[in-house]
Amino acid sequence: MFLTEANVLHYLIGRNFARMEAVVDGHFTVRNLSYRNYNFGVTCGPREYLVKQPKKWTPAGRGTIDSEASFYWQVRTDPRFLPLRGLVPESYGYDPLHSILILKFLPNQTTLHHAPDRFSPESARLVATAMATLHREMRSPEIGQLFPGSVSRFFSLHEEDPDKLEDATEGQRELVRLVRKYPAFGRAVESLKSEWRAQALIHGDWKLSNCLVSAARDRLSMVDWEFASWGDPLWDAGTVLQSYWSFWARSPEEYPIEEIRPALSAFLETYARETGVAVADLLVPVIRFAGARMVQTAYEALIRADEITAGAVRLAQASLNILTRPERAAGQLLGVKACAAS
Repeated sequence: MFLTEANVLHYLIGRNFARMEAVVDGHFTVRNLSYRNYNFGVTCGPREYLVKQPKKWTPAGRGTIDSEASFYWQVRTDPRFLPLRGLVPESYGYDPLHSILILKFLPNQTTLHHAPDRFSPESARLVATAMATLHREMRSPEIGQLFPGSVSRFFSLHEEDPDKLEDATEGQRELVRLVRKYPAFGRAVESLKSEWRAQALIHGDWKLSNCLVSAARDRLSMVDWEFASWGDPLWDAGTVLQSYWSFWARSPEEYPIEEIRPALSAFLETYARETGVAVADLLVPVIRFAGARMVQTAYEALIRADEITAGAVRLAQASLNILTRPERAAGQLLGVKACAAS
């Protein structure tokens, strides 16, 4: 079965997560929060759920939900994952036959992407501290054996044949053609891929829209762990930087880089301190990973596009500039202080 706004509540009742009395009394709401997957926020009486199912009924589509469900089970049952229990949402159950995951909804937390203080140094420090905890605590070889080692497919985007990409929109195919047009992009990405160091459990998609912050700004939760893997911690760090930079790259008039710099600096300084690494040693590698992640963001933004957009072109150009001239990018994007640190 496939979940819809009309049947998700009845599904929960059938699995004893909700009661019919709440339906009869009208004490329920269903919100469609779908994007890459089907996501429904369901309130039924005093309980709130996030119900998740893949849109694409393919081995790959179902596999991501299977992986996420397995991750939540590990966090809930394995003592080695105790440091993550304050970071990861609680899982109530998983239906493998229908690939349906039921999570605790976090109603009093806001995605940092939409928060009014998303560029504040305080919020950036909260993100950095949470990320450093993941990378510092989840580094043992035993943990590594539980997760696949993987590198993002976007490190090979320049090798893709756009006409053979399954399920790609025409806008996404145009982006691949644009990337293939510049050999410098391929050379830079291949060099970066050769420097990938799998050293810790990583989230794999640590962008601001996956960061939920509490109203008091004293707690952060991370959602969408479907890409959790054994990988290079700097990929997560680079993903956060590009998530901030994408505001500026898409609309520099609305989001000037000067407004974003304090958050970028606060994130890097806090992450470096919490992981015991000098900012100077992190700066250029993280910036290069951010450049690679930026073209992935451009691709994801074209998920429903019949043609490439101006915003995606700007992201692709920023990606190429960052990848090929990371030291210059540090100066332009992070300011004089970053250049001095490097």
